[in-house]
Amino acid sequence: MVTGEQSCYAYVDYFTDEDAIFMPELQAVTGQLYIVDGVMQTVETTSAVPGILVQPPPSRAHRSRSRDFLFVNLTLSGDVAETAVLTQDLLDLISRKFYTTSGSLTAALRGAIMAANQTLLKRNLTSREATREGGITCAVLRQDELFSLQAGETLALLGHNFGIERLPPRKVDHLTPLGRTSGLDIRYAHHRLQSGDLLLLADPRLSHLPTDDFNEALVDTDIESGLDALIDIVADESARLLMIEFNDDSLLDLPDVVMPRPREGQLVAPTPQPRRNPEAAPPTASGERRPQPIREGQPAPARDNIRTLPAIDRQQVETTARRAGSQAALGLSTFTAWLVDLLSRLRPPRTAQTSPDDEEPTSLTWPILIAILIPVLIAVIVSGVYLERGRTQRLSEIRAEMSQLISLADQVGSDSAQAQQYYNQALTLAVEAETAVRPGDETVAQLRAIARERLDVLDDVTRLSARPYYTFSEGTALTHVALRDGFNGGIFILDKGNGLVYEQETDESYLNPLTLEPAARVFNGQAAGTQVVGSVIDMFWRPAGSAVSRDGLAMLDSNGALLTYQPSLGSTFAVPLDLASEWQAPIAISTFDERLYILDIGAEVIWKYFPNGDDFTANADDRTLFFDVDPELNQVIDFDIYSQDGGLVLLYRDGRIRYYDTRSSRLEWDESALLANGLQTPFVAPTSVEIVGRGLNASIFVADPGSGRIVQISRPTGQVLAQYRATDPNGGELFSQISDFAIAETPLRVFVTTEQTLYLAVQE
Repeated sequence: MVTGEQSCYAYVDYFTDEDAIFMPELQAVTGQLYIVDGVMQTVETTSAVPGILVQPPPSRAHRSRSRDFLFVNLTLSGDVAETAVLTQDLLDLISRKFYTTSGSLTAALRGAIMAANQTLLKRNLTSREATREGGITCAVLRQDELFSLQAGETLALLGHNFGIERLPPRKVDHLTPLGRTSGLDIRYAHHRLQSGDLLLLADPRLSHLPTDDFNEALVDTDIESGLDALIDIVADESARLLMIEFNDDSLLDLPDVVMPRPREGQLVAPTPQPRRNPEAAPPTASGERRPQPIREGQPAPARDNIRTLPAIDRQQVETTARRAGSQAALGLSTFTAWLVDLLSRLRPPRTAQTSPDDEEPTSLTWPILIAILIPVLIAVIVSGVYLERGRTQRLSEIRAEMSQLISLADQVGSDSAQAQQYYNQALTLAVEAETAVRPGDETVAQLRAIARERLDVLDDVTRLSARPYYTFSEGTALTHVALRDGFNGGIFILDKGNGLVYEQETDESYLNPLTLEPAARVFNGQAAGTQVVGSVIDMFWRPAGSAVSRDGLAMLDSNGALLTYQPSLGSTFAVPLDLASEWQAPIAISTFDERLYILDIGAEVIWKYFPNGDDFTANADDRTLFFDVDPELNQVIDFDIYSQDGGLVLLYRDGRIRYYDTRSSRLEWDESALLANGLQTPFVAPTSVEIVGRGLNASIFVADPGSGRIVQISRPTGQVLAQYRATDPNGGELFSQISDFAIAETPLRVFVTTEQTLYLAVQE
């Protein structure tokens, strides 16, 4: 506890942006403490605490910096009085460099810190004065985001209504102080803030204190109470502290104020005012003159975007769950008063002039109903308050945990496996927030996007931009999609749930539909020549050839026929397939050299049919594909055949994959080759495979909803060429919902079906 001989200096600034076009979502209320051995150090101006910078955007800041509020705590080795001028010069350099640099915020802040480091290093190498080294924490507020960079030995604490985050979150093994070398180990952190969060930029001399010691100052409190608590925490030690409260409430009508005075009984020590080098950098980044000292009793002058504030009426700006509960109670009392009034109307009080015999009989129906409803309504209201409070608290915890996990992942260095674990944990929390706590929370969505982006970099994944191409009605179950070859364009979609095959007419790029909605071309029970359409199992676009006179959409019918729809004629015809009665569980069809190949996982064979004009026949001596080793076809989920050399790819439901040369029945490669050639994460629950392209450009594409990606593989070698993910309009992983896909290359266009929507995903 602070004794009567201990004291401090403190003042509070309130940031606003009244004259700017853009209004930040969060404002910053700042307070500073300057304690030396428990004795207050008085200063004349609000910017004179050595090593602390509180800087709103200056009038001549670069356009990309016009929304950025800068806070710095710089500590140099040596006596404070001896380093005050050097410290201020470095702060001015950081501010000037940051606000005049374009580009990303973190790059500008890093450049400012590196410039200060180079200046200090040059001074240490060329000056005969004592070497100075230091630690620095820079924080920037932009709307509701906080970006922080730290170098050297530092201490920063971010307080929420549920706990404290320490920056850095754990002890750093290797620290390079400012001014020692040209290289720095800069630590980055990014947080989404909530109204009421508190940030403390502290002297590293307080790093030995446990984080829990700061709970009273930073957890579920306001800045005025927090500054008072900090005095007790620092006790008889020395510290220069900057505390910032982030608040989304608009400015109250505040009176002019004066600088605060020390508390009664405290000692006050004047701060030495060192003489400034006339050749040093200008006092401020904007070139403006420093504010004049404030005399006692004189109102504090309003600086650009800054107003001094002695205290804020917390009853006017409190927005915590406690206030929500009190408002609910107030509403409940109002409702109760209404019920009392209603009861008095139903049964007025007796008067002396009215005898009981003269009263009219009163119905008890309403009083009984009201008596029943009152406890029910009270229970509902109270339960709602507590449930909402619990959801709000859990959402705050999820935001904080996601921010901390992302920060931890950013600091693991070359340990990519650990970083992936942190990012995946953050994404798991995002799913919890979206499904169980509060769907559509913007902060969670932004943190999820950050985690995805950085996880994509680690996994070497290309993120595609997706949009709905067409959404079908409820009850639809889309299972397959195929593209029409040639210059006409066209997309075919199989709705197995309703037994329909749709055609969406498009231009040759497939990107632009030519009709408002797809048209049904084939349906269950339709007459096709002498055949009746059963259930369509699979489909592909079959070009015309030497034996096949008609190109069109080929469909495998469960009734044992091959259906062909010809868009040019608008007709459908059927060809019965020999010995179809022997099929047990056919699931997919493909073609090579105008032959048909049907995967039957029930019979555990791939049936083979040879073309005979427009018909197909089965060869009794060559009815199925031959394999040297049992390929376990009962576990296969999909297959495809390369149209030029007959190479066969089998995709298994457990994530295995095999590529065969069908002419020699030799296994060319399997999933182990992929893991050795760039596949960092094995397939989890794949659904479909497709061979796309010709010649050396032919690739195998595998859809794996289990890991939310489509993987592109070199056909002959098994080398992973690329991995793709896409985000749906709701922020979810689109490829986690995929039922089938079709690829158009140069440029890459991916058409994806989910349960009732056809999506288009392209590379930005």
